[in-house]
Amino acid sequence: MRKTCAVTGLIGSYLLGGALAAMAAEKIAPKTLQFLEATTISGYVQSSYQKAWGAKGTAGDPGSTPARFFNNNRNGFDIDQAKVTLEKPIGDEEMGAGYRVDLLYGRDASRITGNASSFFLEQAYVQFRLPVGTGVDVKMGRFTTLVGYEVIDAPANWNYSRSFLYTTQPFTHTGALLSYKWNDLVDTQFGVVNGYSDTAGGVGVADNNSGKSITGRLGVTLLGGQLVLSTIGIAGAEHAGNNNGTRWVANEVITYNPDWNKKWTFALEGIYGRDTRMDMATGVAGTPEAMWWGVAGYTKYQWLPHFSTALRAESLDYNGSALSIFGWGGAFAPATVADFGAKGHVESLTMSCAFDNIWRNLTPRLEVRYDRADPAIFGNATDGFNNNGIFTASLDIIYAF
Repeated sequence: MRKTCAVTGLIGSYLLGGALAAMAAEKIAPKTLQFLEATTISGYVQSSYQKAWGAKGTAGDPGSTPARFFNNNRNGFDIDQAKVTLEKPIGDEEMGAGYRVDLLYGRDASRITGNASSFFLEQAYVQFRLPVGTGVDVKMGRFTTLVGYEVIDAPANWNYSRSFLYTTQPFTHTGALLSYKWNDLVDTQFGVVNGYSDTAGGVGVADNNSGKSITGRLGVTLLGGQLVLSTIGIAGAEHAGNNNGTRWVANEVITYNPDWNKKWTFALEGIYGRDTRMDMATGVAGTPEAMWWGVAGYTKYQWLPHFSTALRAESLDYNGSALSIFGWGGAFAPATVADFGAKGHVESLTMSCAFDNIWRNLTPRLEVRYDRADPAIFGNATDGFNNNGIFTASLDIIYAF
C-alpha cells in the first residue's frame, strides 16, 4: 500500500510540475525564451586578503605597492572582481551572428576606470561571420586587448597578482576587430580602435584625439598545437587634443604545452614600447620619448587534478617619461628633462599554488611575491616612496559559475 501511494505521489508531482512549467512558458514572451535559449550566462566572484612587508603604510594610505596597478592592497581584505557575462557565440554557421557583454564589479573595476565607480563595462560587442574563405569573424564594440599574456579576468591568470609588464599594457579597446584562420598553422587578427586603451585609469583614457590606432596579431601554431607563437602590436597617436607623435608597442607571447609531460605549461613574454613627442604630454620642452622594455617567464605544473603550482619571473626597464604613461601612483614623479630621461628598473619573483576547483567550482590560491626596484618606488605618501624592495603574501578565493 505504501509503495502504491509513493508511486502515485511521484506521478502526481511530475504531472503537476509539468503543468506549472507549461503555464510559466506560456506567460514568458517568445522573444525572451529565444534569448534565454541562445544566451550563455557565466561569471565568477573573487575576494582576497594581502599583507605587505618592507614599506611602511599609513592609515590613510594603504597602497604601499604603487607600481602594481592591480593587487596593491597593503594589508587588508578586498572584493577584487565580481563578473557576469552574457554571450551568444557565433557558432559554426557560415554566416553566424551573436554578441557578448561582460560587466565587472569590484576594486579592479575602479582601478581600471580611474574613479570611485566600482562598475566597469569590460566588453560589449556584436560579432558576426563574413562568408569569405574559411570565414572572417568580426567584432565591433568594446573588447579586451590583444596585447599581453595576462588578462583582466582573474581565473585566466596563474597568479593572484599581475606582472609589472601587465601594468604597461592596454586593457580594452573600442573599435572593430577582424579574425581569420588561414589554416591549422597560421591565424591573424587586425583591428582599428579609438586609442591605446579606452579606460580612464592606468595606461589610457577615453578617446582623447581624432586619431585612430591600429592593432594586430599574427599567430603561428607548431608541433601539433604544443607551441604557439603570437606576435602582437599596436600603434597610434595618444596625446590629448592632437595627433602628434606615435605610441607603439611590439609584444611577443610564446606558449608551450609539451606532449612529453602534459602536466607542464610554459609561457614567455617580451614587450618593447615607445611614445614620441612626449613634450606634448608633459608640457616640458625637450622631454625625451618614453621607452620601456621587459620580459616575463611563466611555468605551471599540475601535480594533481585539483592542485597546481606556478612560478613567474620578470624584469622591466623604463625611463622617466614612461612613468606618466604607466600611472604608477606614488612612484617618483618626474618634472625636469633630466628626470624624464632617467632610467628605472623593476623585477619580481612570484610563486603560487592553487587548489583548482577543490570544492564545487571553488578555487583558493596562495601567493608569495618579492619585488625589487631601482630607484626606490615603494613606501607611502607620508614617509616617502623610498624603499627598494617589498614582499607580499596573499590568499584569494574564486568561485566560478
